Amino acid sequence: MDSRFTKPVYPGATIHVKFTVKASSSRLSGEKVDQEKKPKTADSPKGADIASGIVKFLVDMVDETGETVAIATILTMVRKMDQD
Repeated sequence: MDSRFTKPVYPGATIHVKFTVKASSSRLSGEKVDQEKKPKTADSPKGADIASGIVKFLVDMVDETGETVAIATILTMVRKMDQD
């Protein structure tokens, strides 16, 4: 996770958070990061048989005036909808 505050936030301030999907699975930096569904074996780790991918979010935090007070980038592993 990469994050930074762009201006101070004080106690009592109201902030809103907006998430935007910037990339998903194999489209991240041109790398192949998605995982294919693998057959489950006795020594497989928990969840190894579930197809998943990576989603990159841009997180924008704004104050009551609409100014950006912080930004962040988050990578999250998610289960793929189609498990075939």
